Amino acid sequence: MIHWKDNGTPVSAQFDDIYFSPENGLEETRHVFLSGNQLEERWSSFTSNSHFSILELGFGTGLNFLAAWQLWRRSREGSAISVLRFVSYELYPLEIHEIQKAIEVFPELSEILELFLEKYKLLVPGCNSFVFEKEKLILDLWIGDARELLPETSGKFDAFFLDGFAPSKNPELWEEKIGIEIGRLANRNATLSTFTVARAAKESLTNAGFTLRKEKGFGRKREMLVGSFGSEIVSEKKELPFLHRNFDPIRPKKVLVVGGGLAGAAVARALAWRNIQVEIWDEEDEMRASSIPNAVSHPHLTKYPTPTSLWTLRALGHSLRRYPDLLDSHSYSISGTIQLAGEDLPWDRLESGIKNHSLSQEIAQELEEDSPQIKQKLPENSKSVLYPSGFWTNTPDLVKSLCKHSNILFQKGKVAKISRRETSWSLLDSNGNELASGDALILANSFGIEPLLSTLWENLPFSLTKVRGQLEVLEDPNVISQNSPILVGEKYLTPNVKGKRVLGSSFDEFHLDPNPSEKDKEELLEYAKKTFLDTEWEKVKVSAEFVGLRSQTKDRFPILGPVHETATFEKTYSGIGLPKNQKKEFPILEPEKNLYVFGGLGSRGVLTSLLGGEVLAAILLGEPLPIENSLYSSLSPARFLYRKIRNLETKGEV
Repeated sequence: MIHWKDNGTPVSAQFDDIYFSPENGLEETRHVFLSGNQLEERWSSFTSNSHFSILELGFGTGLNFLAAWQLWRRSREGSAISVLRFVSYELYPLEIHEIQKAIEVFPELSEILELFLEKYKLLVPGCNSFVFEKEKLILDLWIGDARELLPETSGKFDAFFLDGFAPSKNPELWEEKIGIEIGRLANRNATLSTFTVARAAKESLTNAGFTLRKEKGFGRKREMLVGSFGSEIVSEKKELPFLHRNFDPIRPKKVLVVGGGLAGAAVARALAWRNIQVEIWDEEDEMRASSIPNAVSHPHLTKYPTPTSLWTLRALGHSLRRYPDLLDSHSYSISGTIQLAGEDLPWDRLESGIKNHSLSQEIAQELEEDSPQIKQKLPENSKSVLYPSGFWTNTPDLVKSLCKHSNILFQKGKVAKISRRETSWSLLDSNGNELASGDALILANSFGIEPLLSTLWENLPFSLTKVRGQLEVLEDPNVISQNSPILVGEKYLTPNVKGKRVLGSSFDEFHLDPNPSEKDKEELLEYAKKTFLDTEWEKVKVSAEFVGLRSQTKDRFPILGPVHETATFEKTYSGIGLPKNQKKEFPILEPEKNLYVFGGLGSRGVLTSLLGGEVLAAILLGEPLPIENSLYSSLSPARFLYRKIRNLETKGEV
């Protein structure tokens, strides 16, 4: 919360300290952080077509971010930098109106402030990723205590803005453990700057490996600190050594993506807007999940934070911040979702989930039994949660939009085999003829991933299963607003859009018949008639049916990242106490070079594909990850190999 002085200076209610100088906050930011890190000079002399990353402690009003963005706008045309990544941490995020009032005193920032505030929504504890594709800019805004969040951060940074409140007011942000984390995250020759010259700050940063010097401060502050990091990069300490990341990858000139559905299109777009040539190879398949019309998306809450809930919550905000840049209003709608508690989803899980995830009402709200949102829509005594930002998406429109980029070449054809050369990957047809070659290869072709990997290795690191889903497209003459919410129980029903509604979906892991089933149709309609009560069902007709096959893993969580060869992995880690002996040094096993997978999205592909594409691009290019380390561990394809070894060692079989 902000208090305001008579002269308009914003003051933190929590720390009783000002956010920026009353003399001229923008000029102070330029002096201390932009000039203190020599950003303009470094950007103009950058020769590598790579990213540049800034880490900031104390997002506050966003002034430093907006000032850096403004400078980036002036500098990026003459720079070889492909994307500017700005990563910031804030324990007490401000409301939109507070940021608006604080920054409006600097009219020259008004345009980019408006662009930022359009996306400043759906914030959750942890990492919130904002992609400004046209600006070649990404903001990762981490909400919470930096002491807990910095260890969850994966990346190397070129510049540090240390802008927490004064050490006397906010000593926690200047502790030695903070300095250690900054040293871990520092790239070669990284720089830092801060307004303070307090002893606590100097000692913490010196111990972390920075060489410091004092320079002239801004305004009434006589001095400030700037510093540079030595050339010795501190390795990331990971519990699981096979998740070691390479932060000096050779940037690929061309990447091959097999699969032109949601996963393939999302990662192709993430690479393409970073100015990398991408060639997608796709075998048309009408049964793939990426053909589903009006797919519904909302968070998937668990009683306590789990990878599933955290992944979907981060993906919700990320997707809806990007949709206006990718789709028109006919291709998606934020209509809200009413989630009905039931046998498969007990009320206690929903109620506790909202509390334990610290969710704002912008994301989830408990509905009273007599709430007008559910009255006469759901059965009597129903307990429900409203997700105000639940949305539906026309999936084919999203895929088409993602693939529409000058750096993406879309090829139709069947890839029968993959082959690695010394420095490249090749796609081959059934006769062994080369279809294409590239520096890196991403398999994103759903349940086609395994057959291609089996052309490399006999034993595969994971398995994928098919799940059949059937939905009904309904003609509904009833006059119901398009803005009515999506209704979700064991099945779901979309709002009436131009007389059409979608009722879905069945879930069958055993019977994979590609043809519509009369039995499934009757079960869907029977459930809908007794659960979704705001419809005159006698007037509704089924106009079309759709059957799709989803791909999912054993734990129903995506596989995303580099791939390890099974035999080498098991030989390296079996019998050395990997799960138990934390003090032992374990060997770092590099994955298969420049081979990645993105699949197993299950029923949440529309919701999670955009964030997943950005995560995979960051992994491939050595950028900071827009998710937590622990969440990345849960997505790693190697998790199944690790669990197998862990289980065997627990049983004493290794």
